[in-house]
Amino acid sequence: MKASSTILAACAVVLSAMTPALAQDPEDYRARQENLAKLATIFGEMHHIRRMCEPRREADAWRNRMKKLVELEDPAASQRDVLVRAFNDGYSRAQKRYDICSRSAEDYAASRASEGERIVKALTDPLYESIEGDDAFPTVWRGGQR
Repeated sequence: MKASSTILAACAVVLSAMTPALAQDPEDYRARQENLAKLATIFGEMHHIRRMCEPRREADAWRNRMKKLVELEDPAASQRDVLVRAFNDGYSRAQKRYDICSRSAEDYAASRASEGERIVKALTDPLYESIEGDDAFPTVWRGGQR
């Protein structure tokens, strides 16, 4: 669980550094915004569960990650509202589902972290594709691959 959430958080920072220029096509832009909202929902779910299960270590870690994602993404006000609402909906949904830290809550958080990693991959793949073979950019480290 710890490794998944760490990877997810690191990937979210990388993805948020992507410029909107990568998503010029309206369909790509729409898909990107939908994925960002899904990721915000997962961050909300993780915030409730990790805060409940690891209060000393992760009290506001996921809220802070969400704030950083919004800060780096710098969305228009309407899209910012969508992301905030998605985070809050995820938090509320997890709060209704889990009122105590249990194995079930931990397992759910792990599965959501895995889903978040899949979303982050979908969001970052265009970045990697855009710089492959381009000598103007430094080599991007990909978990042991260069």
